[in-house]
Amino acid sequence: MKAEVHPFTPNCGFTLLEIIVTLTVASVLGTVIFLYMNTSLTRSTEPIARIQKTYSLNQIVEQITADYKKLLDTDSNPLATLQGRIAGNTYGQYTQQTAFITFSGPVSGLYSEITNSGDRILKVAITLNNQTITVLFTK
Repeated sequence: MKAEVHPFTPNCGFTLLEIIVTLTVASVLGTVIFLYMNTSLTRSTEPIARIQKTYSLNQIVEQITADYKKLLDTDSNPLATLQGRIAGNTYGQYTQQTAFITFSGPVSGLYSEITNSGDRILKVAITLNNQTITVLFTK
């Protein structure tokens, strides 16, 4: 058997010009894709941050509700006591708005705020991190 020797042919492989053009096209496409995806990547954490804020707000409401259940057994006027504790920021740092309310009609859903603490419905609106939750407490 005889070994064949192939002569050197310059047609094998890529030229320097082909490599430079390929890298340039790849970098332009990479830049376009990055700019398109950049807003999606940087804003992808917003839903998670909203969930964390909602969780913090729900924890405060759960503490208030648990305290109110204890007050029902031990206090003669639990709604007034609860209103005072909420106004004193006993449950954390939040913005609160409380009022005793009465509904004006059975179906209308309209209500009016009243000042008599002997009423049976306390409306509590807790705001934390630009999110608000409203809870009604009744006797």
